[in-house]
Amino acid sequence: MCWLSGVVVAVGAVSVLAGGVGDPPGGARECRPVPGRGAVTTHGPVPRIWSCGGCGLLWPCPTRERELRAEYANMPVSLALYLGALLVQAAEDLPGTPPGALHRRFIGWSRLSPETRQ
Repeated sequence: MCWLSGVVVAVGAVSVLAGGVGDPPGGARECRPVPGRGAVTTHGPVPRIWSCGGCGLLWPCPTRERELRAEYANMPVSLALYLGALLVQAAEDLPGTPPGALHRRFIGWSRLSPETRQ
């Protein structure tokens, strides 16, 4: 599970959103890999600035997008909920960024085929 500002997102399963539950175990903003899922990526977001920790591009970078497509291949709703939770956190961290740009960056790519997104 990933904890993002009081929002619980179950990764790799049907997601449940809950708010106001207090401090999550292990501290806020901690994401742990789900057993049996792919390898841990180095292309995670850098908190507060939302760049990629692996390559320095805007997060999600093309590599992380490919990884997320593979991880959530048969779970598009779970992917949308996960990305939506991250979008909310990014909107808080990046108040000057236009909402449309954040939507395209965090969610819009997931609705396009990889060949369309270039």
